[in-house]
Parts: sequence; structure tokens; C-alpha cells
Amino acid sequence: MKKFLFMVAVVVGVAAAVRRLVPAERRAEFRESLAHAPGAMMEHGMEMMPEDSLPKVVMSSMRRFEEQNDELAALLRKQNRLLKKQNTILEAAVAGDSSE
Repeated sequence: MKKFLFMVAVVVGVAAAVRRLVPAERRAEFRESLAHAPGAMMEHGMEMMPEDSLPKVVMSSMRRFEEQNDELAALLRKQNRLLKKQNTILEAAVAGDSSE
């Protein structure tokens, strides 16, 4: 039991020393790199797969779907602007006809 408490005290002491000696910016960078580690490992695993593997095919298809969705959304926004413009022109024409 004494050995365990001694080891815990040593680990806590080392952690406190590291916290005091390592600058906050460096600790933040380390935490950031640890947060992105699973994503980097996943990307590396995907790169190592053959081109015709199912996960790679699915991911490339998903990227194409996202690109197509972005294009469709842009076209719909453009169509919406044109319809609003057309609606204001028609409303002005109707208001002009009713005033005569």
C-alpha cells in the first residue's frame, strides 16, 4: 500500500512539474493534436485501402453528393431571387393596372 501511495505521489508531482514547466501554448497545441489524432488515423487508414474498396467508394460517392447538393442549393437560391424579382414586377404591374 505504501508503494502505491508513493507512486501516486510521484505521478502527481511529475504532472505538477510538467504543468508548471511547459508553456500554456505548448500544452494547448498538444491537446489539439490529441483531439485530431483519431481523424488523422482514419484518413491514413483510408489512404492505405485499395481504390475499389467499399469504404473508399462510399466516401468518394458522398463527396460527389455533397458537391451536387451545394450546386443544387446555389441554383435554388438563384431561382428564388429571380422569382422574387419577377413577383415584385408582377405586383407593380397589377398595381399600375388597378390605379388606371
